[in-house]
Amino acid sequence: MIKHSVLALATAALAAGIAVPAFANTDSISDGTFYSTDEVDSDYTLLRLQEKGINAVSAEEWNGLVRAFVTQEDGREVMQLFEADTLAPVQL
Repeated sequence: MIKHSVLALATAALAAGIAVPAFANTDSISDGTFYSTDEVDSDYTLLRLQEKGINAVSAEEWNGLVRAFVTQEDGREVMQLFEADTLAPVQL
């Protein structure tokens, strides 16, 4: 009896240990779609840039900064760097 209880407990612990890493870096949307945390962070940063009036089409974390590709008024797309926390433009 004890042998079966220990075996069942070990199996449950093993199953839980395998399931946890599969969900470690994802966020679930109510329709069942999973997005990585990096995708969610990039989308949120892109939204924050757009709210500041910056016509960014993509954004990503880049060496401690935010690298964004911004469409200019003449239609050209240029890369710009921003501070990660304030989204202030970085001058090179």
